[in-house]
Amino acid sequence: MKHPYQPLISSVAISRYTLQSSKPSIYHTRLPRALHRLTRFRTMSSTIALPSIYNSISVKIPPHIPLTQTELVEFPAFKSWISRLTSSLRSDNNPDGYTLRHLEIISVVRFGSTRIGFLMLNAEVRDADDKVSLPGTVLLRGPSVGILALLHPEGTPKNNLYVILVLQPRLAGATTSMAEIPAGMLDDHGSFAGAAAKEIEEEVGITISEDKLINLSELAIQSSPLLDKDQTKESIGLANAPPVSESPNQETQKQNLDGLFSSAGLLDEVITYHAFVHEIPEDELEQWKGRLTGLRDKGERITLKLVRFDELWKATRDSKALCAWALWKGLEEAGRLPY
Repeated sequence: MKHPYQPLISSVAISRYTLQSSKPSIYHTRLPRALHRLTRFRTMSSTIALPSIYNSISVKIPPHIPLTQTELVEFPAFKSWISRLTSSLRSDNNPDGYTLRHLEIISVVRFGSTRIGFLMLNAEVRDADDKVSLPGTVLLRGPSVGILALLHPEGTPKNNLYVILVLQPRLAGATTSMAEIPAGMLDDHGSFAGAAAKEIEEEVGITISEDKLINLSELAIQSSPLLDKDQTKESIGLANAPPVSESPNQETQKQNLDGLFSSAGLLDEVITYHAFVHEIPEDELEQWKGRLTGLRDKGERITLKLVRFDELWKATRDSKALCAWALWKGLEEAGRLPY
């Protein structure tokens, strides 16, 4: 009697193997299980270990995320974050003995084919008694700059200032016309002042030297009474502990975190705020309204809008604009504004 699993063709050549008319070793009813066993190793997550200066913490990387150990530890935002977190957990500001147990990568967004732009991860941080865990979802994107660009018509009172806002699409805000102050991410090797000057030129159309910029964030921290008392920026929440060093004798790279956290519950982003005043003839003021700027070849479609400085607080929903406005007002009232 013909076997029910006998192939219709008595012999079919596949690669160097041949299926004979004899009883097959794997019935079709068992193929799903067999294929699962063969492919499950391909779908297993990989685990890497961070360098010993970060306590050799294990990092789980899902199989669908193409990320190497080198790419991870060399991503500036991750390197800065893990360094500052490690140092902070070792400091005296951790009385409950919280420790970082392990990390799991959630997603990676690249700029182009190689450069990492954003990285989301989950960090397991628990106390010494292993009873309390901290919320650990983190989106790493690195530091940014925000610029309070001011126009002053010549021959008018000193406080007659106009703020330049840029109108551009912001899909995350569900709008095609968000009014904001100029801002941008810091590149891997640039300075905050350099990044600010670059954004001003690209978004506003004004070329300005770095020494003409007023670092509002730095001046605000220097004015903090808590900083004067404790001599630590971490005590006022404007920056974390200094980064750990790979060698006891190695000088660590200064990480300028004099800015403000935009959303510390999720983002590592620290925004450093700068300002500058651009003098213009009074009759040119109207010409600035509605100017079209931005790098069109990179998808930037920006229109300029002018707002009186004293009315900025009610003219935009951009939190960066309000932060810069408040810093300027506070420094002005404290007599520390170099203008």
